[in-house]
Amino acid sequence: MTITPKKIEPDVYEYLDPENNSLTIEIVLPGVAKENIRLKVNTSSLLLFATCDDVNYAKYLSFRQPVVPEKGHAYYEHDLLRIKIPLRA
Repeated sequence: MTITPKKIEPDVYEYLDPENNSLTIEIVLPGVAKENIRLKVNTSSLLLFATCDDVNYAKYLSFRQPVVPEKGHAYYEHDLLRIKIPLRA
């Protein structure tokens, strides 16, 4: 018997920090191993795919302001992916 993975959109939280001119994005990915996360960020959007057992997470996020993706940083700890990206001046 084949199990069809469930497709789920993860919970996402965005925080704009005007003092530091940056955008922080937090994505909840319960049970996902770091090596099973695929993330692509460009100046106007983010695309995420992650897998865990029988769950496939997918998220597309369009930014309100352009960012500088090559200067961004991502950290994954305790099922929370945190991405901090500077805003384009």
